[in-house]
Amino acid sequence: MITEPFEIDYGAKVPLKFQPYVNDSYVREDFLSVIYDHVRRNIVMSTAAKMDDAQLCRLIEKTAISICKAYSPTKNYGIKKAEIRAAILALITQYKGEITK
Repeated sequence: MITEPFEIDYGAKVPLKFQPYVNDSYVREDFLSVIYDHVRRNIVMSTAAKMDDAQLCRLIEKTAISICKAYSPTKNYGIKKAEIRAAILALITQYKGEITK
């Protein structure tokens, strides 16, 4: 998981911001499983693992937007989009680590 906030400038108007996903309550823990389920249903991990950084950033942002539209996590749970991006990135990074073993 990500431990420090950071930004990635990938060529879009606004750089992507990432914040650590703090798993400090049952609600956040449950929503993390919602994020993981959404990612597994909507991202082909073998394709995501082959993407360059700019493509991967676009995929992460597109997925974060679809999660926010579907669940309204900031309004309902206080979970920001930057935290959702970090969780998505962690899942993709974990998958990349598993295929290189």
